[in-house]
Amino acid sequence: MAKTEADLGEGAQALFCFVADVLGSEKTNQEFEQYLNKVKSATEFFNTYEKIINRGFSSNAVKTTNSKESIIKYIEENSDWFLSSLTTAQYIINEIDDISSNFSSVKQPGWQDLFYRHGDNEVMGVMKKLFETANAQSAKQNGEKFFNDVNKWSPADIYFASDKARTFFNKLSIDKETKNNNLTFAVLNQHIGDMIESADLLPLSLKKVVNNIMIKKVNFSRDDEEKLLADTVCTGVQKWEPKKGSFKISKNNFQLSKYSGGRDINLTLNSGNTKGKIQIRHLPTSKGKPQKVGSSLAAGLNYTGASAAGGKITTKTFFEVVRQVDPKFASRLKDTWYKSYPKFTEAANQYIEYGGGNERYKSSDKMLKDQFNNDIGAISGITLMNDVRKLIDDYFKNPKEKQHNVVRAIFAYTASRTINSSPFVISKD
Repeated sequence: MAKTEADLGEGAQALFCFVADVLGSEKTNQEFEQYLNKVKSATEFFNTYEKIINRGFSSNAVKTTNSKESIIKYIEENSDWFLSSLTTAQYIINEIDDISSNFSSVKQPGWQDLFYRHGDNEVMGVMKKLFETANAQSAKQNGEKFFNDVNKWSPADIYFASDKARTFFNKLSIDKETKNNNLTFAVLNQHIGDMIESADLLPLSLKKVVNNIMIKKVNFSRDDEEKLLADTVCTGVQKWEPKKGSFKISKNNFQLSKYSGGRDINLTLNSGNTKGKIQIRHLPTSKGKPQKVGSSLAAGLNYTGASAAGGKITTKTFFEVVRQVDPKFASRLKDTWYKSYPKFTEAANQYIEYGGGNERYKSSDKMLKDQFNNDIGAISGITLMNDVRKLIDDYFKNPKEKQHNVVRAIFAYTASRTINSSPFVISKD
């Protein structure tokens, strides 16, 4: 598996939580301070806790998608993830009993009945299997699967799981009724909630933190989730300017004029006491070629003051979520997107082949690469996003209850807070 930043950072988080578990909350607070205050380095951290770290991996108490060596190397080279991993592990070991009082024993040094897993087969792999069968069961009821992405059921990056939880969920995954796709999300989520309450399982969604960290329980109470959704409203659309510019296409020639203006559009919202936005973007290229139409739209949730995004959905899911609230608007928006997309693809291909785009994309010169991205973005704005943004702006600029409901639906699905989403805990700033 590729060593992406997320994989390495999340693997490190599992490791650091194990170290904090071994030390206990009191010793973690004392000893982590010198690293958090930058008195000592990441290299010194790994040297100090070498025996604990080796024991974690050799005993399989820590299991990640990447090797111990690659995680250590990554953290030593990325101080932001080092500090984030320290901060999160320390916070969790101190506050874990707020999730369930039964977790209080974890705060004592040496209590390691929990296994810290990221991307493993025993825990995360089994959870994915259970998700898939429950998702297949949802199609029996609704004609199509409820989720297009496991992360919208549960965005957990790592799981803390006891042997009891591992055994229980493995048995559930091979149960005859489960294999026949008769396991519902309601039953699966209840099992997960029960295991969290008994301190045998903790699905944790991790964000790289910079500011003051917090842990939030999500989907623990349906009443609380419904109240939050009711308190989520669209407040309008951020001011935007159309992408200005033009291009000429002739045989073996592409000319792009000077251009200005933006391309993304942001729906602003208030959710409870938190301000945020839903950023609707076109992701125009992949590996120097135009993206396929079905994977090129992204709607991402962002909170004001947070270091990390709150989740996103892509083309098919976005249109389907909007359709469930306002089929007429969803149809108009989808038609505009799909009818305009061939114009973007044609112009982008012409630019890449005959307008210098290919050379700029392949160049080692950062300025030329930036020009490629800016030029493609301009083509996207002129051919596609201007029309899409105008349609979205007209619909949301003076929001009423229907617009609030559309934003609530996008928010719920993007943030993994739907009625079928699993209980999980999110660590963020």
